[in-house]
Amino acid sequence: MNPNLLIKIADIINNNGSKYRAVIPCSKHDYMIQEGNKLLKSCCYVLRIMVSGKTKNHIKRSVWNIYEYDMDRIILKVSRRDKDFAERINSCELTPHDVENIVRRASFGSLRLKIADSSFYLYVGEKE
Repeated sequence: MNPNLLIKIADIINNNGSKYRAVIPCSKHDYMIQEGNKLLKSCCYVLRIMVSGKTKNHIKRSVWNIYEYDMDRIILKVSRRDKDFAERINSCELTPHDVENIVRRASFGSLRLKIADSSFYLYVGEKE
């Protein structure tokens, strides 16, 4: 993964969300990759997402580690289907909705950031 892309994801989380803070530690963390019947040890960067402020009753964790390899896997899957997403990844111009989907899928559904604008619109009518 492009390091600038990882930094951009952390910036989008920090700028658009008030509930979560994202940090990228300087050192790499161990990660196990399965190849056939073997587990291979490798190192990768981690996006660490923390809850800022008081935690509510429904939140059981306060820190999530999302590994670079998991995000790469999700980015490859989504970019095969969505060419606009692939262009945004190549130019490092992600939207908050893209970041929200990447983090949700890379954390296996356990973390939903809710930083993107909602898709529900209220129609009030035209002003006269």
